[in-house]
Amino acid sequence: MKRVVFVGAGNISQAIIEGLIKGGHSRKNLLYIDRNKSNSAKLEKLKIKKYSINSVQSSDIFILAVKPKDALNAYAEICSLIKKPKIISLVAGIKSKKYLSQFENVELMRVMPNTSSRFLKGITGLFNISASKITQREITLLFKKVGIVLDIYKESHLDDFTGLVGSGPAYFFYLLQVYEKRIMKICNGDNKKKNLIISNLLEGVSKSINSGEATDALINAVASKKGTTEAGIKSFKNSGLSKSFDKGIAAAIKRSKEISSEF
Repeated sequence: MKRVVFVGAGNISQAIIEGLIKGGHSRKNLLYIDRNKSNSAKLEKLKIKKYSINSVQSSDIFILAVKPKDALNAYAEICSLIKKPKIISLVAGIKSKKYLSQFENVELMRVMPNTSSRFLKGITGLFNISASKITQREITLLFKKVGIVLDIYKESHLDDFTGLVGSGPAYFFYLLQVYEKRIMKICNGDNKKKNLIISNLLEGVSKSINSGEATDALINAVASKKGTTEAGIKSFKNSGLSKSFDKGIAAAIKRSKEISSEF
């Protein structure tokens, strides 16, 4: 099994690493590079070791998970270590031509996972730029351990995937903040009961979606004429909730595209 080196050990790297461990991936083949003491402490608790440039192997797979402003420098450093490195960029917005303008002799892929990978419910978009079929298969299998993988065939579609799926969990958490305040009142401030109610609610929604029914049909199954649900749905429609939500997603996609012009 090849070693996977996370260059940058922030939230997304930690989520993937935790998911891989739960999925049966060997800890000894997971390594990281990060100067942040807090990130290092979290990975040390997971028994993940730091990567040493003195032990470089040509088969090492580098997962680039740094901030956009640091991506090109980190990419150059990896390319200086190995003749033809395998680099998987998780960085939003930085296009392949930016990387390849520095070094072309690279097996490069852009991959966009989300933090649900921690719970083996990740959704990962994968765009192959210059990696071999063997490497692409290895990376696909790696991310399948933490969820599902969607092949992206146009690099521009990664911006849409980033805004829709990469950022997706945060949108639902944001909406849930309103919901959980109301739930807390009927739970007399009991946080555990609140979490259990919301968790069960979301699991029920998930199972309903998996049933294959259209969302309109699922709404109608709950809403009765002149009932409480209908009143709530009408209020959402009158306040333009759907348009506002769609506008927020569009803003995230736009920002992903803007990042590429900044670096």
